[in-house]
Amino acid sequence: MKYFTIYEANNILPQIKLLVDEIKEKREKLYEIIDKYETYVEMVDEQNDKDKLEIMLLKTEIKTLNEDINELIEIIESFGATVKGIDPFLIDFPAEHNGMPIYLCWKEGEEKIEYWHGIHEGFAGRKHISELGKNIKKV
Repeated sequence: MKYFTIYEANNILPQIKLLVDEIKEKREKLYEIIDKYETYVEMVDEQNDKDKLEIMLLKTEIKTLNEDINELIEIIESFGATVKGIDPFLIDFPAEHNGMPIYLCWKEGEEKIEYWHGIHEGFAGRKHISELGKNIKKV
């Protein structure tokens, strides 16, 4: 497993943010299509061929968007980071502090990585990076 320094994680964050922006666009479009699909399914006559075709088209769009989002997540994870959520977007970067594994944590909307948490704490356990001092190293 690759461990990141704060510098390294913040250095690749701009590239990751570009991918996140693309995912956010697809995420919003996906939500719109899901809403349209759910509304359409409630209102249509499933015996009608035109309605069946529209339902199949919406299902295909949902599947395609999901696949696109998953591919972009795989690209993000190829950097060595882990995507923990997509709404809001949460990304963890494995790191080490005083010989213990931790995660440097970034949340959608944050300019840079300013938080961390233990590997078993999760988002609720986030603490400001200043609590770590300068002892984060790359292994």
